[in-house]
Amino acid sequence: MTSQQKNKLFLTGASGLLGRALYKKFESEGWNIYGTAFVRVQDGLHELDITKRDDVEKVITEFRPDFVIHAAAQRFPDKVDSDPDAARRLNVDATGYVVDAAAKVGAPVLYISTDYVFDGKGETAYTVNDKPNPINLYGQTKLEGEVVTLKCPEYQSCMDLSWT
Repeated sequence: MTSQQKNKLFLTGASGLLGRALYKKFESEGWNIYGTAFVRVQDGLHELDITKRDDVEKVITEFRPDFVIHAAAQRFPDKVDSDPDAARRLNVDATGYVVDAAAKVGAPVLYISTDYVFDGKGETAYTVNDKPNPINLYGQTKLEGEVVTLKCPEYQSCMDLSWT
């Protein structure tokens, strides 16, 4: 890559709390960002329904990112419970679409997960060696998203986050 070419980031969920922060940080570092959103599409973001496999593949193939951060999710446990099929399409199926498309262009993926994949019974901070045990459907769908992501381990990684 020449000094005039920018690194390219494909960022899902760019209109969310974490997505906006990631967008600003990578932008300040000089990255060329293709930020996607399904709601609150503004400020240079691109509307994309990531539950549509062909649309995801087309955009990622055309943009050819160097790196992908998958931050989009249905993150409200009550909404997951009230519409589990929609939550599974977003938290599991769409994750697979993003991971598959990224692998086709050789882009590593960072999947943003949640501490809800654990049961909360641990007395210390969780590590990658701790066994997941989600206690609700939201945690279960995010764990399934991790499994989908890690099927291609040479390109993928997962990060469980907790807001305190």
